[in-house]
Amino acid sequence: MRFIIVLLFLLSLSFGGARLREYTLENGVKIILKETHGKGLISGSIFIRSGTHGEKKRGVTNLMAILFTKGTKKHDAYKIASMFEDYGGFVSASASDDYVEISFSTKIEGLREALDVIRSMLSEPLFEDGDLRREKQNTLKALRSRKERGHELAMDRLRQITYRGTSYEYAPLGKEEDLESITREDVVERWKEVLKAKNTVVSLVGDFKVEEVLPLLKDALSELPKGEYAYQVKEADISLSLLERVKREGSQATILCAFDAPAFRGEDYFAFKVLDAVLGDGMTSKLFKELREKKGYAYAVYSTYPTRLGSPRLIAYIGTSPEKKEQAIKDLIEVVKRHEINPEDVELAKNKIIGDFLLAHQTRARQAWYLGFFEVMGFGWRMDLEYTQRIKEVDYQKVRDVRERFLKFHHCVVVEP
Repeated sequence: MRFIIVLLFLLSLSFGGARLREYTLENGVKIILKETHGKGLISGSIFIRSGTHGEKKRGVTNLMAILFTKGTKKHDAYKIASMFEDYGGFVSASASDDYVEISFSTKIEGLREALDVIRSMLSEPLFEDGDLRREKQNTLKALRSRKERGHELAMDRLRQITYRGTSYEYAPLGKEEDLESITREDVVERWKEVLKAKNTVVSLVGDFKVEEVLPLLKDALSELPKGEYAYQVKEADISLSLLERVKREGSQATILCAFDAPAFRGEDYFAFKVLDAVLGDGMTSKLFKELREKKGYAYAVYSTYPTRLGSPRLIAYIGTSPEKKEQAIKDLIEVVKRHEINPEDVELAKNKIIGDFLLAHQTRARQAWYLGFFEVMGFGWRMDLEYTQRIKEVDYQKVRDVRERFLKFHHCVVVEP
């Protein structure tokens, strides 16, 4: 055989009645397979580690991802969609900060056709000029419309402050001046740059036999070029506090604040996940109770701790009336940094995280996503099996400790009338 499958690791274990196996092709593509039992449904996620890292023109990766489903040398846009939708499934492509993703669902009898489409999308996308012009205009409209919405405007400005000098400074949509100059040659060059086998993780979950689907995956993926897209993840710490005000018409003030957080590969990550849930996840959180229920500042308030390869942040949000904004800023920062947390808060947050995680795994599509996500982000796909236990092991003192070590300074943006 021209291409030999190198089996780096073979794991058979029981997880909700399913077996998981890991393979690596000779060119370096990582494949994760999870067998389930049901009505012949299959979902897959293909992650290509890259995202916006190393973009010469901001927004080119996002445009590239959008164009995957617009046509290849073998299939037009209608044919690409119908190959999946005829079996009740879907196919989509997108770009995030740290990776490009292609997701799909189909039935077992449609898998061969689906993987033929995937192979064509990866190896021979057209990136036609007409499609590129249309998607550039759509993206420019989306960027401009963000300036009319307080939350999006605040988030974009916060990125430029707290992630300055890193790839996260702009959202994957890009920035207007770069988008206007992007050509088809730029898109083709970007695809050649990031499409490397060692960057690629494929997770497939469904009602199949490994020995039947593995040859199909090998045929679809073995021709991906060897090598790895190398880039440097730049870091930006928050070493002093600052607040920026942005004026716009409207009747509400939008407040977003970013705080330093621990890197995702380490013991602090899980304790900080619990801290984030204590502070801003749902109606039992501290921000909700203090800022909405007690102070009556706003209907919407939350915090989030997105998993990124670099420059980790906790981001807290509140929308309030202009006359309350000054006190709301102070109280938000006070709650995040210093408001009392007790052991019961920690246990409640842990239960919520675990419950949400398990509920998110009810579909094959999300199971495939989590396996691929953990692998491409550097945790290893086994974290999908270990995650709930790691959360359970977080104790009250650890949550207090990470709060004291990381939540010292803040970057805040206020969008106000």
